[in-house]
Amino acid sequence: MGEMLKELGKFLYNLSLLIAGALIFQPLAKGKLSSHLLILSITSILSFVFIGSIFIYFGEKLKSKED
Repeated sequence: MGEMLKELGKFLYNLSLLIAGALIFQPLAKGKLSSHLLILSITSILSFVFIGSIFIYFGEKLKSKED
């Protein structure tokens, strides 16, 4: 169970990088970055990183109890 939570946390980290690339960097390069899109993407990125960190933390705790 602990390893699964850690992998889910890593997935959420990768998802936040994907969102950063798709919603911030690509429109920025094309010159179409709006404030609404920026707020949405930053909120999503911070949420996924926060939740991913929680999953990794609890995954480590559960893994140490399993050993």
